[in-house]
Amino acid sequence: MGNPLTYTGSPAPGDAAYLSDQEKGISLKSLLDVVNNATISAKAKLNQMQARRSSISIADMFDMQMLMNHLSQLSEMSSSVVSAANTSVMSMARSIKS
Repeated sequence: MGNPLTYTGSPAPGDAAYLSDQEKGISLKSLLDVVNNATISAKAKLNQMQARRSSISIADMFDMQMLMNHLSQLSEMSSSVVSAANTSVMSMARSIKS
């Protein structure tokens, strides 16, 4: 496909050929994938604990608490990144309007 920063025709919006390296680094899909993977880990741990109902240990509870804390931090980080990107785009749009 060539240099991803070179315009070669009319790529579709979101096409990797159209995005700069910085834009690829903060793609929404990457953020959602990280949060989804953390969600899957937490659900797997819940299913594992549910299967062993009578033998849930304190270590299992701490592990679950750490997974949920990690999920919370990842989703908060994703929200912050999207909010910051939205704020900067709005600022640029205001500057163009003026």
